[in-house]
Amino acid sequence: MQTLSWKKFAGLTVLAVPLLAGGCATRESVEHAQATADQALQLAQTAGQRADAAMSAANSAGSKADAAMSAANAASSKADAVNGRVDELNDKVDRMFAKGLKK
Repeated sequence: MQTLSWKKFAGLTVLAVPLLAGGCATRESVEHAQATADQALQLAQTAGQRADAAMSAANSAGSKADAAMSAANAASSKADAVNGRVDELNDKVDRMFAKGLKK
């Protein structure tokens, strides 16, 4: 088994101590990290609430669009029925006019 020389041990110690000490977090850094995490959580929750509100508004708009489409379809059906009736009346007037010319 080899032993480390005093110089090598001292050199390793000089390199290792700052690395180990640098890995330790101070109380302030932990508190800052926690505050940052809390702020990020709050922002995420706010964003989630806004997304939920936007989804609700989109669903409401979709429902209104569906109702408008239904009303438009009903109006179109009524217009088609009226057009059919107008065609019938035009035919009747044409027949009456043609009958009047024959006399």
